[in-house]
Amino acid sequence: MGAMTQAWRARLTVAAIAAAVAVSAAAVAVSIGITADDHRSVPHVVFNAAVGFAFALVGAVVAATRPRNRVGWLMLAGGVLWALGELLVDLARHGIVAQPGSVPVASAFAVTGQAARGVGWAVVTLAVPLFFPDGRLASPKWRWLVRLLVVIVVASALDPVLDIRGDLTDFGAWRNPVGLTHPWDAIGGVVFLAHVPASLVVTVGVVAQLVSRWRRGDVVERQQLSLLAGAALVAVVAAPVAIGVGGGGWLFGAAALPLPFAIGFAVLARGLYDLRTAANRTLVWVTLSLVVAGCYALVIAGVGSLVHVDLGAAWLPWVAAAVVAVSFAPLRDALQRAVNRLTFGRWDEPYDVLATLGQRLEATADVDRLLADVTTELESLGLRAVSISDSSGRVLAGEDEAAAGDDVTLPLSAYGSVVGSLRYRPPVTPLRSRDRQLLDDLAGHLGGVLHAARLTAELQGARERLVLAREEERRRLRRDLHDGLGPAMAGHLLRLDVIAGKVGATSPAAGDVEALRAELRATVLEVRRVVEGLRPPALDELGLAASIAQATERLTAGARVRLDLRVDELPPLPAAVEVAAYRIVTEAVTNVVRHAAAGSCLVRVTADGPLLRLTVADDGRGVPVDVARGGNGLQTMRERAEELRGRLQVVSTDGTTVVAELPLPRSSRPRRRAVAVESS
Repeated sequence: MGAMTQAWRARLTVAAIAAAVAVSAAAVAVSIGITADDHRSVPHVVFNAAVGFAFALVGAVVAATRPRNRVGWLMLAGGVLWALGELLVDLARHGIVAQPGSVPVASAFAVTGQAARGVGWAVVTLAVPLFFPDGRLASPKWRWLVRLLVVIVVASALDPVLDIRGDLTDFGAWRNPVGLTHPWDAIGGVVFLAHVPASLVVTVGVVAQLVSRWRRGDVVERQQLSLLAGAALVAVVAAPVAIGVGGGGWLFGAAALPLPFAIGFAVLARGLYDLRTAANRTLVWVTLSLVVAGCYALVIAGVGSLVHVDLGAAWLPWVAAAVVAVSFAPLRDALQRAVNRLTFGRWDEPYDVLATLGQRLEATADVDRLLADVTTELESLGLRAVSISDSSGRVLAGEDEAAAGDDVTLPLSAYGSVVGSLRYRPPVTPLRSRDRQLLDDLAGHLGGVLHAARLTAELQGARERLVLAREEERRRLRRDLHDGLGPAMAGHLLRLDVIAGKVGATSPAAGDVEALRAELRATVLEVRRVVEGLRPPALDELGLAASIAQATERLTAGARVRLDLRVDELPPLPAAVEVAAYRIVTEAVTNVVRHAAAGSCLVRVTADGPLLRLTVADDGRGVPVDVARGGNGLQTMRERAEELRGRLQVVSTDGTTVVAELPLPRSSRPRRRAVAVESS
């Protein structure tokens, strides 16, 4: 029973839709006939009636195929009301203006037709885009638009009923028999105020909701909105042109005629089209047609004027056709390239993109910057949320965002193994197969880059571990020599002194004892020299902060350079970091004292998260560019920083500023840092 009821309901729905379309078609036909009989502008009526019928027809198709989508039903209702309103107004005009008295109850037709036409216009222009494309509001916060739209529909129906002229300004001296006169005409003014200003508010709200849909929509929804916006823009641009032309209402109707078909196609097609391809082909062939026509006319006029023959000569068109035939292929190719660049951008120039990437690979040694440039380049091509990760998932360049449902991940391979991945969110317009091929080619190049970067990082890591182990071993050796061998040899020397006193100066062994004492003293001095060469003694005796203070104060003491020393409270540091920091600071201050002719020198040491930052700045005469790039002292400092994966930067503006950044292991990174400042 339920199935039968549902089947009958479906049949009744289809019958009602067909009847509505038939009524609209009949209304359009009768309107055109009345207009022709009244000797009025047929194109104006034809195009306006065609727009209403098109909305009804397309709405019927959408309602039949997508019955749960309100857009189809709204288009059908608005189109039928529009067509019926046009018919009733034309009948009333025939019975009131063209042939008075020929149509009974013409005034009722006039008022009813204008009300129906106004309601249909409001439904088509406001309700349809409000629920486009899925038949629902973008979010509950836009429900106020529906309430205001109901007010507009009611006011659109009441306004011609209450107005003394029925909102029909071309009916001459006719007056609405049910229209309000003074003083009750104020009610009509209130209805007008509820109609026109509210329509402006709802129009702005509908546009805002469509923009909100665009921002939050997926690729298909953005395609649908783009198609609606393009078709509506044609009608909006044509409206002032039609008003300016005067009597050009048919022009607005012709411009608005594609709108219902665009809406229906957007709702039903569901992404089975590529707007860029359609625009590309349209631009190419329209432009080519105009250029060919221009060339044809130019050849005829030019040849005729050059050889002084009549432009009506029979052979001139053949010459023009031959010129056009010869130039057609080059013209088409040139136009195709230009339009491809306009519609597809650099996606249509894969060789240029790959060549640019190859040039960057040859010109830069900074892999991080190169990867960042590649992500920027891909985003300029339209891809969104582009990121490049290594095999462990660590993001090397781009946006480190959580993966979305429509993200695409391309593996990056080199020498048969996966070394990373390229992740992106597809652009608004779908990628063509050739666009995806370009991404695959780029992925091949990026795989080689990541493989080289991984090898470089592994080499740098091995070098860093070697330096750290070397300095830790030196610290251990210095401690062992200083605390073990040094005191033992000093004890042996004291025992030799005691033995020498017991032997006496006249003993035959006195000379041997004295020689042994001299050799032992030399050995002690040599051990002390070796100990001090392994590692600056001040680092173990005073710590990094105090040893830097001692060294910088000693260097600037007799040089008339005012020292401003600021050292933060530092966490425990690896031996290699301590030595590199000490050497870099002392070398930089030595350069200030010897070469800068400065009056003041700022030394700052800070532990900033994962970095130990060393800054030495002076107000001297600066450093020449060639010295800043390749000076011996600066090169030594740069090598010490790079050994630990750090970097050194030299800026010579109003003096010289040397900034070194040394990475800290996680165990040495401060969580909270108190600042202690020492200055002299």
